[in-house]
Amino acid sequence: MRVGLGTGSTARWFILGLAERVRQGLTIRAVATSLASASLATEGGILVEELGADGLDIAVDGADSVDPALRLIKGRGGAMLREKIVAASAARYVVIVDAGKYMPSLCGGFRSSDPVRERQTLRTLAERTSMAFAFRTGPDGRPFITDNGNLVADSEDRALHDPSALAEMIRSSPELPATGSSSG
Repeated sequence: MRVGLGTGSTARWFILGLAERVRQGLTIRAVATSLASASLATEGGILVEELGADGLDIAVDGADSVDPALRLIKGRGGAMLREKIVAASAARYVVIVDAGKYMPSLCGGFRSSDPVRERQTLRTLAERTSMAFAFRTGPDGRPFITDNGNLVADSEDRALHDPSALAEMIRSSPELPATGSSSG
């Protein structure tokens, strides 16, 4: 079986549990969505390889928040592009969340894995959404760079009432990143 491994706190627990099963004799091959997940899996004895044309049997990931309609916001782990590619390559995609991630409306802000290189993009997002955006920074105060070398723009707005409309607005705006959907 080929398994896609997500990124983030919940995915970490899945990887640790899967590593225990591998130590007990389970044979799998895995594709990780981030360097951190690949490292954790490898340390646990899971064979990690690159995604191939044969795809994946299953991918398992977590989410930052989920609403009653089962719409998700993902991306706090910073591996959005790889997560999307792995999810699209899987015959089955499973998202694991704990009760603390369930919200009456989505929250956690918009994430984009595409290069957000100019302040104009942040202004356009703010104008079109009435939400404030800022570049994510790392613990050292420097810009957060994903494993793929991209910058990330976040919003701290706490309630996203129509994530589908936001995703469609971004997809239909030529000056905005084409794959910057916030919902899964």
